[in-house]
Amino acid sequence: METQLTFYSIMNSFARSVFVGGLLSAGALFTSCSRDAMPTMEEGLVGRWEWEQTAAKNQHVLTPDNTGHKVVVEFDRRGRARFYQDDKLVSAAAFMVRRDRAGLGEPVRHLIIYRGYQNNQYYSVSGNRLQLQDANGKLLQHQYTRLVADLSVQLPTTKQGQ
Repeated sequence: METQLTFYSIMNSFARSVFVGGLLSAGALFTSCSRDAMPTMEEGLVGRWEWEQTAAKNQHVLTPDNTGHKVVVEFDRRGRARFYQDDKLVSAAAFMVRRDRAGLGEPVRHLIIYRGYQNNQYYSVSGNRLQLQDANGKLLQHQYTRLVADLSVQLPTTKQGQ
């Protein structure tokens, strides 16, 4: 029995290959643009942050200059927060992040829940700025700036005349 190539069989084979090729291309496109590849709000929190100020309604603004203290908080990918004052570790806690919707039509807020602490904080990251707001009802707003790791490279010096 001899296989006969007809217009129908050629078009059927062509249509199948176009369909399979389209599925493979779409699959590659969707996996390359998956949610895991995009930075999430939680990933934006990871890093070292230097305290700039704390403000409360109708109260004096606290800063490193008027308190005499340098404060740094570090959030890592494993869910650990470390708090430093004047370059000394003063506290550490495990944390997790939860999305919180205050009500219908309200924007989603991100909440840091510290394990072992009574106070949690709402946060937002915009560029290299971190804003924390205490979730315990006190209207304290804390502002931090992202510390950039020093990636300077020392090149070997060469002697003149060589």
